[in-house]
Amino acid sequence: MAILDQASLRVLIAGTTHVLDRNGKEAYVYFETGNRAHMLLDDGETRKGSWALAEGGYVVDWDNGAVGRWTLDHEAGSITYVNQDRDVRVRLAGILFGNAKGLPRAAR
Repeated sequence: MAILDQASLRVLIAGTTHVLDRNGKEAYVYFETGNRAHMLLDDGETRKGSWALAEGGYVVDWDNGAVGRWTLDHEAGSITYVNQDRDVRVRLAGILFGNAKGLPRAAR
């Protein structure tokens, strides 16, 4: 397990869309170059909030009150999101530059 450091996270997060594999279904998180984040879950739910780099990873405070504290774990050929508060791991399926999914979107 190799936790990505702050310098790596700055490159991999700001201004990108992360494609997450949630049990075989894709979800998307777009991190603006400022502090805003937008998420589209596999069930159509949308979220918006603010994100910031933090010790050991990054934190997103979603406008619905949920907070995500994540570390990115790198192994050869893969990166996995590891939740710092719960035993949850999510595979990072890809990183797209810019707002590749046109987020935010209205909820379906």
